[in-house]
Amino acid sequence: MRSVPKWKSVLSQGQIFIIFAVLFVASSFINPRFTSVSNLTNIMRQVSVNGILACGMTFVMLTGGFDLSVGATLTIAGATALKLQPVLGVAGAIITALAIGALIGALIGTILSFINASSGDAFMITLGAQYVVFGISLEVYEAKFISGSKDVFYNWIGTGNIGKIPVSVFIFLIVAILSHLVLRYSSFGRNVYFTGGNYEAARLSGIRTRFYKGAVYAVVGITAALAAVVLTSRTAGCSSDLGAGYEMDAIAAVMVGGTSTAGGEGNILRTVVGVFIIGVLSNTLNLMGMSSFNQMIAKGIVVVLAVWLDNSRKNL
Repeated sequence: MRSVPKWKSVLSQGQIFIIFAVLFVASSFINPRFTSVSNLTNIMRQVSVNGILACGMTFVMLTGGFDLSVGATLTIAGATALKLQPVLGVAGAIITALAIGALIGALIGTILSFINASSGDAFMITLGAQYVVFGISLEVYEAKFISGSKDVFYNWIGTGNIGKIPVSVFIFLIVAILSHLVLRYSSFGRNVYFTGGNYEAARLSGIRTRFYKGAVYAVVGITAALAAVVLTSRTAGCSSDLGAGYEMDAIAAVMVGGTSTAGGEGNILRTVVGVFIIGVLSNTLNLMGMSSFNQMIAKGIVVVLAVWLDNSRKNL
């Protein structure tokens, strides 16, 4: 096995941080408004929803899986929270939303675990689950826009500040810290890495690989529901397609952060940086007046580059 020069190894490990720094500096030159307090606050508020969701998606992708259903889960959990808040109160509505997210994720994870699904199987099954969950949401709520909560605390979750920092950012940071601690220091996290890194070796060593490949979908379901609470609080309502596209933004952020699509490699810190790269890129393109269609092209190019860099790093 050929040795890798130390400088190449350091550059490979730190490239995600270099990319973010270059993007940030370039954005500040492109438009002076980028570094204004109001714009930076807006970026933080905007990335919080995707950040919460991306933390959960990291668990899934560390096992070598994907979850395309989280946008639909976000929609039905957010709609339910808004509908039930006047009856159950804020706490009851949030708990119910989290339970819905956990249930959907657990059902999907159980199916994938039962058939010992490959990454391709996970892609197709979660795509099918996306259609099912969106369909249920449309049927139950009749494809109508659900007006926002009148509760001050519920609205504060998505629009309030603690000092100069949006509340939603604190929620994102709490989720990120908890996710990091679980993955880094708990047996659950270690077994998630082992399962994704070498499934057969993990199975032969006694790890319940099928359980962990399924359990991570409950984790991302919960984060999708929490993201729904933050988003519906901020948007003051829930449309029938509220969560459409969020699954791809979350996957993009995790991939840009360097989590391997094969599983077993990645961490929450890199995912957080990936979230901010996607957020800063979107904000800069908005300031430049670029249309949403062209922004989709730009995001797609970023994802392709992320995969290319990931493969380049592996081949060092």
